[in-house]
Amino acid sequence: MNDEDKVVPLDDPEFLEAQRKREESLQALSDIGQEMEKSRKVYEHDNDTWWDGLSETEREDAFYAVCKRLQRGELKERGSYRYVLYNVFGFDPGMYARGMDCGFMALHNAIYDGEELVEMKSVNRFEVIDNTGRAYVKYLDKDEGIKYNLQDDKRTLKVFIDNQRWKEDL
Repeated sequence: MNDEDKVVPLDDPEFLEAQRKREESLQALSDIGQEMEKSRKVYEHDNDTWWDGLSETEREDAFYAVCKRLQRGELKERGSYRYVLYNVFGFDPGMYARGMDCGFMALHNAIYDGEELVEMKSVNRFEVIDNTGRAYVKYLDKDEGIKYNLQDDKRTLKVFIDNQRWKEDL
């Protein structure tokens, strides 16, 4: 048995010291997390106060500037979260967490997923792949399309392939 496999008694002074340091470190991390949350709430309040203090024209200009950049980075260039933050908006890496706090990462992911769904509307072949390989293949006729629907509390994906239902979303 080498030293790494040796069982250390719970009353061993080195073990007790390591436990104390661990608990101190965990408490320090908890304290930092609480301070970060306080700072986030203060920033959130200050940002809302700033927004409320803008004139209608300034709010419109800010909205336009942000939407223009989102459209370019998300839809035109299809950039990653970091790409849009750093290359489109011109922020430094310090904005990464703030972008998450304000919901931009969730928005980015929703846009990306939505764009992928839009692209799926032009498919002409549908395949189901399982552990045996291609379990189902359907080549669509020219007038057929695919519509996707979540049902049963979003636990069931239904795929409709026909010449009418898919046109409802166009």
